[in-house]
Amino acid sequence: MCVMSKSLLYYFSFVAFLLSLAGTFSACSDDDSSTEFLLNREISDLSVIRECGKDADSGAYCFKVRFRYPIDTDKLKKVYIWVDDDVVGDTAKTVNEDKLAKATTSFEYASGSANLFDTVDVTPYIQDYVAERCSLLVAFYCEYSSGRPGSVQRVYLHFCDDMDPSLLGNIRDSVWTTGVRLRWLRPTDQTVYYKPNELSGPILGYNIVLHTDDKDEDLRNLKLRVETPDGIDSTGGSLFKRHARFYSNNDSVWVDTVAHSADSKKNELRIAIFDGKGYNVDNSDSNEFRLIIEGLRSESEYSVGYSSWDTSGNYSGTDGNAAAYELISTTDSVAPLLATKLYTIEDTLYPGMARLDSNNHLRIFWNRSIDPYTKHHGVVVDSVLFIPDSCLYSLCYDTVKTYMVEYWDRIEKQWVAYSKKLDESGRYGTHYGVSADTFAVSTVGTFVADTIRWVAPGDTLILRIRSVDKSGYFSAALIDTVYVSPGALAKELECPEGFVAVQASDSLKFCMERTEHRNDSGEFVTNVLHSEALAACEAVSASGFKVSLCNERDWELVCLSGGTLAYGVVQDTLEISDVLFRDCNVATNDSASASDITKRNPHCMNPMGVRDLPGQYQEWAMGRSEDSVAVIKGGSYMVLSGIDLETQALCTRRSFPVFTRLAYTTDSIYLYREGTKVDTVFQADTSRTLFMVLTQKDFKDTLQFFDVQDSSGNSVGTDYSLYSEYKKGGDEWLEKIGNGMKYVPDHIEVVFLTGERISYRGAANFYKSPSIGFRCCAYKE
Repeated sequence: MCVMSKSLLYYFSFVAFLLSLAGTFSACSDDDSSTEFLLNREISDLSVIRECGKDADSGAYCFKVRFRYPIDTDKLKKVYIWVDDDVVGDTAKTVNEDKLAKATTSFEYASGSANLFDTVDVTPYIQDYVAERCSLLVAFYCEYSSGRPGSVQRVYLHFCDDMDPSLLGNIRDSVWTTGVRLRWLRPTDQTVYYKPNELSGPILGYNIVLHTDDKDEDLRNLKLRVETPDGIDSTGGSLFKRHARFYSNNDSVWVDTVAHSADSKKNELRIAIFDGKGYNVDNSDSNEFRLIIEGLRSESEYSVGYSSWDTSGNYSGTDGNAAAYELISTTDSVAPLLATKLYTIEDTLYPGMARLDSNNHLRIFWNRSIDPYTKHHGVVVDSVLFIPDSCLYSLCYDTVKTYMVEYWDRIEKQWVAYSKKLDESGRYGTHYGVSADTFAVSTVGTFVADTIRWVAPGDTLILRIRSVDKSGYFSAALIDTVYVSPGALAKELECPEGFVAVQASDSLKFCMERTEHRNDSGEFVTNVLHSEALAACEAVSASGFKVSLCNERDWELVCLSGGTLAYGVVQDTLEISDVLFRDCNVATNDSASASDITKRNPHCMNPMGVRDLPGQYQEWAMGRSEDSVAVIKGGSYMVLSGIDLETQALCTRRSFPVFTRLAYTTDSIYLYREGTKVDTVFQADTSRTLFMVLTQKDFKDTLQFFDVQDSSGNSVGTDYSLYSEYKKGGDEWLEKIGNGMKYVPDHIEVVFLTGERISYRGAANFYKSPSIGFRCCAYKE
């Protein structure tokens, strides 16, 4: 009970103000809206542990609750626990004596305990609830011998799967005159509350409902075809059931038959599609479902609702809410017509090949499409459309709405759209005519054009273009192959396979590997020493060329592309940070995309066609001098500490791998007295009074030096450590710090440790990392 006189309330308000300076706050409770609770007297950091105690019964649902004791444990008397919300509700802030007496359990606080955290096994108290509940509240309250308490704290235990599968999203794939194809991927489903990363719970199936507002149209006997990872069903004998839906109540889920015989229901069709498997994270294609519906009316509107159901009866989707249905419209009965050939601007150096502009853009042209009103139009489809004089615009045909331009992804083996938007107003409104073997803007021209971006010299593109009429009907596809000219430089150099022609300056032209070096299996070569990278390049056989690890300055000039680029990547319309992150994988921590050529974005290239200079793997290069032979160029997929994304990707940036080592000297040390203190310096200062000179015979510090050898026993550098550290760790310690290298003890030196730590650049000779690769360059002999 909380009853206060007015004078006491003023007193407590004043005290509350003072205590607020130490971290108190006010709150209202269900039991007493005027009570103030102290934050530092509350249980906190509650978490659930699914773990059985030693005495738990076999088959029991085992749960423990871990918590942090209040900050203020002075005068903490007892901790009370309630299971379920029948005594302490889910909004209660405090409890009275009656509720304390009804606590499920309680325990005395061990005064003077140093434990910040404790764990309570609640397994014995929850078994009666498990069969009937999906979740259960557990409440905690701290009783103090005097002073105001904190509020009730609670946590929920979860026993069963009460989480919905993920939404299917927009499932429409394509429509035509009399039908529609619906496509979706099996959704993910978390079945265990405490395992949020396990999302492959089994999906029982899907509800699909098709509806038309035209009550005279009968949808009950439409032709259906279901395509699933387990096969194809056109009869409803195995993979789907017509006039059915998944349905659930509190304790079960089943397939329910839907009444369909009455004419009043004939404008609606319900379909239950069976699944039974969970999301396959290893093969996304095995999660694909398709439903093809035939027999619809042309140029008509329909609405589609859908939902996914898991095996526990949880569902997500729109089939129960007509207002959320998606609208689809069938097309007219005549498809638009499209010519069969693409045209480009030819490169005179390479007849039959397309010429790129200075921004790596490829212009493509095709005869514009038309949409006939009837099937008897007399139009002949060839490399261009031949329209008879009797077929006039607006009387015989209309213009099309837009075009879809796609390219064939050879790696993913699928068509990929250059633009995700179909309805781009005005994009194809400019017409072109043929003029002197080229194309020029013309008000009476019959060609339209598009620009393909991020095209490399020498590329081969397989393009597909389809026109779309105003009803959404697609034309037959124009599929053509475009061979892009490699350019004048490639003709001059004739580079080895896998290399592209590059120009670092007016006088320096050579060949560079298109990507970081790969082995015969196509895998990127990383985690190698600088010397191993150099040897790998020198082992490349290329008649008429001398192949070596790319020179640092040459690498940089190619990246800069004649000074036009700062990051070695063609930038079109995006901010450079977006280009580097999205296209070049800079600072994403995505090593999988770096290692897999199929996951790399081809847009990350410079104008000469060299790819991934600013990102993916950092690259070994030959330094400019003997003391900096092993240099690293380029950015990385890794997030590099202390450097922003754009800076690490700059063409001009160079870095050196280093190890942090103790700084030392073998030269004389000078000690100068400053009053009662002695100042240690490393150079003589004639302006001060010398106290003592220490030479190497006076030094007490000892370093062990090692000859660092590669796997073939070749010496690649020198490293050192404290002699005491080496003697303590022995061979096991040497193997650990070696990182695959062999550390052979060489000699011991007596030194003076300066007390500082330095970046030891000599480590570059024996440094290797899975994030560092290399690129070879080939120079004409």
